[in-house]
Amino acid sequence: MTLSTTYTLDKPYYYECFDESLPYSSQAKPKYPLLILLITLGLLAFYQLENHYLGSFMIMLAVVECLSFYYKRPWWVARQMMSRASGSEVTIVFDDEGVKAENPHKSYQLSWQQISEIIETERGYILKAQRGMQYISKQALNDEMTAELNKRATQ
Repeated sequence: MTLSTTYTLDKPYYYECFDESLPYSSQAKPKYPLLILLITLGLLAFYQLENHYLGSFMIMLAVVECLSFYYKRPWWVARQMMSRASGSEVTIVFDDEGVKAENPHKSYQLSWQQISEIIETERGYILKAQRGMQYISKQALNDEMTAELNKRATQ
């Protein structure tokens, strides 16, 4: 069995990838303990020290952390759009050994044994392996590829 398809790494794909992968990421929630620690230390330093620079700095770090969480999606997509791979065409091949993806700038290969979990989302599939997650949009897959992923997911 060898199945292949191609798709383009464009802005809508990156938005879809981020939106579908975020719930399964460790970065899905704000770092509340860090925020509480920074604000507490900032307030303590602000009111206990003669020089308020350290307290102001800690509170500003908490604000920056909040902003980084709020703007995580557009920042991630902007970084992907600036990469060399942006706009290139990716070829995905499913065979008996695993999944291979290639574009002019990068390629990866995951054997079926390396894939610990296949998660079906509303708009695609997440392939979880030890070294991270790979997202594949359902728009890029044909019926045979979808059936193969569903079969592998239930094994």
